[in-house]
This record gives sequence, structure tokens and C-alpha cells, in this order.
Amino acid sequence: MSITIGQLLAVPELKLRLVHDGGCNGTESIVWVHATDVVNAAEFSEPGEVLLTCSTNFPLEDMSNANDLSLLRRDRRKLGLSSSFKDAESAKEPYDELWMHYVSSLSRAGVMAIGFGVKMKHPVIPQACIDAVKQHNMLLFEVPEEINFSQIAKTVIRSQAEESENVQRVMYSAQRELFEASNDRNPIEAVVNRAALLSSGWAAFIDNEMRIISISNQSMRKRAMTLAARMGKQKEHDGDTAKSLFGVAGGAIRYCVCLIGQKGRAFGMLVVSTSRSGSYGDIFRSLGVAAADALMWSLPQHIERFRSESRLRAIAMGELQAGRVQSAASIMGPLWNWTPSYPARLYCVEPFGVSNDMDFATMSIESACLESVFGEYEDRLWILTSKDGCDAVERWIEGSGALDSGYAAVRGPRSFPGAFNKAVQNLLLHRAGSRDSVLDITPHELVDPDLAQMYAEELFAPLKDVPAAENRSLMATLRELMSASFNIGTAAGRLQVHRHTVENRVVKLERLLGLDFTDESARVRLWIAYSFIRDAEQA
Repeated sequence: MSITIGQLLAVPELKLRLVHDGGCNGTESIVWVHATDVVNAAEFSEPGEVLLTCSTNFPLEDMSNANDLSLLRRDRRKLGLSSSFKDAESAKEPYDELWMHYVSSLSRAGVMAIGFGVKMKHPVIPQACIDAVKQHNMLLFEVPEEINFSQIAKTVIRSQAEESENVQRVMYSAQRELFEASNDRNPIEAVVNRAALLSSGWAAFIDNEMRIISISNQSMRKRAMTLAARMGKQKEHDGDTAKSLFGVAGGAIRYCVCLIGQKGRAFGMLVVSTSRSGSYGDIFRSLGVAAADALMWSLPQHIERFRSESRLRAIAMGELQAGRVQSAASIMGPLWNWTPSYPARLYCVEPFGVSNDMDFATMSIESACLESVFGEYEDRLWILTSKDGCDAVERWIEGSGALDSGYAAVRGPRSFPGAFNKAVQNLLLHRAGSRDSVLDITPHELVDPDLAQMYAEELFAPLKDVPAAENRSLMATLRELMSASFNIGTAAGRLQVHRHTVENRVVKLERLLGLDFTDESARVRLWIAYSFIRDAEQA
């Protein structure tokens, strides 16, 4: 850390004596040391500086020198003050005013402290100077005659050189750690956690939809969103020139917000915050930018990989829904180290926009739900997890911003088709009463898929004993009957057979299935059973 004003005053070789602390606790880091005797020193000063002066351009306080009156007039004119006084006796008030104006301007310029060298001209620090310093609550210390100002400057410069070397060393190590983290399979979470550790604070990544994708400290979610909104306002004001935002909140908490994007493609923003103070601010700014750079470098590659794998995930989920578990497992192998064990649980999440390759929330499943496989199928996100992984999946769903979700148990490989339907049913039950309608659900989603499948298999079991050619003609007739709302004439026309042929086949179907096709309830059950049999055959 660069030397503080308290540490400078404590260096024994310099023999500096504190005259007034100015309410300073001594922990403020010195930005620079500036030595000058000019009365308009404030024009050349910057915040955080220590001003060293012997005030040789100031008259003596007792006006004992013959040139003091003319010197006072000159100084006051230079500062824009009136010089209309006659003698030393009437110059007392103008003299005090000169010091008050001098110290006031230094205070406004942000000068941290004044170091007054005695016995070069002034035997002691003028009382007018001390009174002005107290009035403006500035730190004042006395520099003894034997101490050259260069000794003080060298002490500060040496400390700053050491600090600069330390910053470079720390930042080199930090950059290496951040870029190593960006090579993780989930670079967002890895970089967020590493940035939080390096800053001794917290960090978060917020996407373009203003969703928190990853945050190191959940209690800081509200604070992260506030800072992200502040960055958003700056971008609205400054346009494409807005890249980062630095500041101090509450006088102690430093924050850094960096927009992350590449070649006109925005990914989101990284927020990093720390409560460490002092000269750590220089390191902190560099650390925040380095973390953002690491993500800007890694995210395009990560997105491309994820987009490519998303196609395989979708195929794998489609195979599971069709009951082709072995085929799904062969696709899952290269993507996940984990393979399903039973009993398992299948989650259905919507609406989520998982087809968007920029959806970092979906990407975060990889690290948040380790014992899980996931993918998009029929515009919904599906997550298959073991019994032990359910808590992690539900935490992810809760924090992801997904509006609705449902789940179903998977007892074994053969229960996947039914589990997909049951998960949708469970999702629809959760949606009921919300702003989203359930009126657009399919007929299959209205019934229990396992029970419907069992009913269909038992209902059509007698047809298995019928010769294959006759079985095909009966099923074709049944298909056209249901398509024609059981109108015999229409069905016969579509089948290109005589009406009596269709009537004879209906009689045989009713006998084999044990149903009366004129009964409305029987027709509904027949439609449901046939649709499940048809889907199974198509699969």
C-alpha cells in the first residue's frame, strides 16, 4: 500500500511534528508531494497531495521587515484581494485574510495536508496560518530546519514505486487466475467467484435481460441489480462509449461495473464490489477490468460450444421422450459424465427461450446441477436428475427466472414417454390460476399417460389375434371413422370401399373391443386409446 499521511508523520528520521490533525485519522494514502512557496499554489495542486512550503513569498507575521508591507500588497493583488491599507498596524486584518484565502483555496483543491518548513524565513508557523487551517479543518505539520523537502518527497516516491511494483505483481497473478478460471466449462461462474475472492468482496454477472446469472453472495442480489441499473442509465446517456463504471458507495464500498461484449455483440455486465479502502482502489479497478476481459475472451468460444451441444441435447431428449433410451444414452455419453440412475426425476421448465444461444441462465445448469442431463425439446427445457440432484435443480429453477415448471418420477427406462407427459401435466397444474392460460393444452395432456397407455394396450389386445391383413384393414377403418366423426358414408368414400363393407367392419370392431360406437363415452375412450397406440407405433 502507498504510504499514508499517518505513516509519513511517523517516520522518525523526518522529525515531523503534527500541529493540527484536521479530523484526519491518518489512513489516507498520499497521492503526491508538491513543494512551492507561491501564494496561488492551489492552481497547481490536485486532490490527495501534500503541499510543502516555507512561505518565503509571505510577509512575516510581525511585519518587522521593511519589505513586508509591499509583499503583503503584492500577494493580495495576486489573489484578487484589496491592497488598500497604510501601515503595519492596519495590515493585521489583511494579513490574516491572506492566509485564510490561501488555506481555503488549498482545501477546495483537495490538498490533504500542509507541511510548513520553519526557520527558512518564518521562525515558527504563523498563527494566522494555524487559525486558517483550524477554520478549514486541514492537517498541518511542521518540518524542522534540518530536514530538506526532498527527503520527504523521496520517502513518498520510494513508497509509491514499491506500491507500483506490488500492483504489477498482484495484477499479473490476478490476471493469470482470472484467465485460468475463464477456461472452466462454466466460465461465468468461475470468473465471478474468482473475482470475488481476489477483491475480498463479491461479484455478479447480469445478462442482457437483467437477470442475475451468477453471484458470489446471494445477500447482494439487490445491490447488484441497483449497480447494473446505474450502468444501464449511463449507457443510455453515453451510447457505445459507455464501457465501465467505477465509484464509491456509502463512503467505503468501492464498485466496478463493466459491460461485456465483442464486435457489437453484447453479453451482459460484470459487477465487482469491495469494502477495502486506501490505495487498494488502483488494484481494484484493474482487477475488475481484468475479470471483464477474461469473460470477453472466453464467452464467444463457450457460446459456440454450447450452441453445438444444444443440438445433440435436443436429439437426446427427443429420443428419451420416444422411449429409445439406448439411443439417447449413446448421445449423452460425449456430453455428460453422469448417466441416469433410477428412480430419477424429470423436470419440465417453460417459457424460457432456451433456443437462444445467448441464454446464459440455461448454460449455468452445467455447474449448478452436476448430477443432471438437460436439453430443449418441443420448446421446453427438460432436466433429468437423480434423486440426490433434485435440490440443486430446484434451487436453479427458483433462481433462474423461469416462470413455470413441473416434474414427474421416472421409475425406469420404459417410463420415459409417460414421464414427459406427466411432467407437462404437473407444470400445467402449477400454471393454473396464474396469468398464463391452460386452454391451449393438448388432449394427451389432459389424461394420465401411463394409465392411458395401459388402457390402450388392453383395449386393442384382441386385435393381435386377427390375421395381419385383416388387422390392417380394421385399424385403417377405425382411423377413417374417427377422422370422419364416425360417419359411415364419409369413411367408406375415403377408404374407397362399399358402405356395407365399413358397416361390417364396425360390427366386428365393436365385438372385438367390447365398445358401442354409438355411445359418446365409448367414442372418447376409443379416441384416447387409439391416439396413444398410434403415437407408440410412430415412435
